Amino acid sequence: MRKRLILWTFMTSALVAITVWTVLGPPDQPPGLHLPSRTAAVR
Repeated sequence: MRKRLILWTFMTSALVAITVWTVLGPPDQPPGLHLPSRTAAVR
């Protein structure tokens, strides 16, 4: 039961992420998820 709930939550979040990625396109500069290598490359 619990394992199914975890799987369902994971699948739903993955589906939402894919949908957002498809609609908005890959984010050039996500507000809170800056990778150090990317910020160094931008500067």
